[in-house]
Amino acid sequence: MAPPSPPSLITVTSRRSGDRMVVVVRGAIDYESEDVLRRSLIGALGRSCRGIDLDLRQVTFWDCSGLNVLLAVRRTALQDGKTVTIRAAGPVVERVCELTETLPLFAAAAER
Repeated sequence: MAPPSPPSLITVTSRRSGDRMVVVVRGAIDYESEDVLRRSLIGALGRSCRGIDLDLRQVTFWDCSGLNVLLAVRRTALQDGKTVTIRAAGPVVERVCELTETLPLFAAAAER
């Protein structure tokens, strides 16, 4: 039996910016860290009046797990009359979003 893999290292911080929350994500986002990401984003969304702005520049790995979390959080936000925007993204996030053509879903209203 293989030894258990070490826990994924992910850091998620948030701060208020007016009526929105800015969320900065650092590290590898995969199936092992998706729950941490989901809980962090839902928590920030709940503390915001209008939604969350994501800074994903320091994400080192991003697969469909991370994208699925974002899509689910976006659905929740829209039901609450809020938005989820990607304000900054690193190459790994941009690549997955480009391949799946989902980046426009996370653009600010003025950028659509």
